[in-house]
Amino acid sequence: MIRKIATLIAAASIATVAGAHHSFEPHFDNKKPVSISGKVTQYEARNPHSYLHIQAVDENGRTQEYICESHGVTQLTRNGITPAMLKPGTLLRVDGSQSRNDVHRCFFNNVYFPDGRALNVNGPRGAPVAQSGLPAPAPRKDIFGTWLLAPMPGRLTAGPQPMIQSLTEAGKAAVARYNPFKDDPAFRCDPVAVRRVWGAPGTPLSITREKDRVILRHEWMDVKRIVYLDMREHPKGGKRTSLGHSIGRFEGDTLVIETGNYAAGVLNQYVEMPGQPTRGLLHSAALTSVERVRLDAARQRLVVEITMKDPEFFTRDFDAYTLEFGPSDLKLEPFNCSREGVDGTLR
Repeated sequence: MIRKIATLIAAASIATVAGAHHSFEPHFDNKKPVSISGKVTQYEARNPHSYLHIQAVDENGRTQEYICESHGVTQLTRNGITPAMLKPGTLLRVDGSQSRNDVHRCFFNNVYFPDGRALNVNGPRGAPVAQSGLPAPAPRKDIFGTWLLAPMPGRLTAGPQPMIQSLTEAGKAAVARYNPFKDDPAFRCDPVAVRRVWGAPGTPLSITREKDRVILRHEWMDVKRIVYLDMREHPKGGKRTSLGHSIGRFEGDTLVIETGNYAAGVLNQYVEMPGQPTRGLLHSAALTSVERVRLDAARQRLVVEITMKDPEFFTRDFDAYTLEFGPSDLKLEPFNCSREGVDGTLR
């Protein structure tokens, strides 16, 4: 059972697979692929991240415990990697990317078993339907139903964020106080922000209409948002939360959602700018956002365009941010988030 640098998988392919996992880049180095063969000692089957503990012998002949992180248990189970497969004592090999902070930690992308089974953490649903062998969901005629974030090459959840160059003095002070490796709201099972919720990879969302409201449910963090269609203003003195209060209207077939009453919080948990330390992008309670949700029927894509403004922390409005989703027949499962570093391993 030898841990070694993997040479069979190109770093580019690892970046493609792992880059979809939120907050990957600040914690793991896709230019340092690893392969670990050993025996499972523990599997922390949790959300938003799961942790696989493997006892292996390193290149110096010493027995070591390696801890490899991956997607949450709900996503892994859906993609064919179940807790029953990862019981203590199980022999296996994983490959992935080494931690930036600890040579005995990694993010794993693939699991290999002695009987020849090889499973990817993104499962067959990570591929186009024609390649996955899965039946295509029924065509959609409107925005309602269940959707899954569509692959967008080059889209990273951590990386350069131009708005960090457009901070007011108050915004700069907030960024300076934030430690991305300790203060990430997701560690506390907070859904972080509306834009972050829409961008959760590998977890479905559903849109339903109930009389005078639209309900947005996201599997990630068990988010439920109510968009009030019979209101034109946010309640004065209303409760402020990370996802705010949403009112909406239909402009033709497009759902327009206006959200205010945000609590001050985090927009981007991790911002990577060349030559600068990892930071985050914060927002004030003055943040407002507009989401335009529509169906591109010809391409069978749900298109979500998000615009934001926060005059307290930023000197200009945000550029529009667009995400696309494909139809899905997945069932939303309970997320039951476990707090990082409180209920289990801290990355």
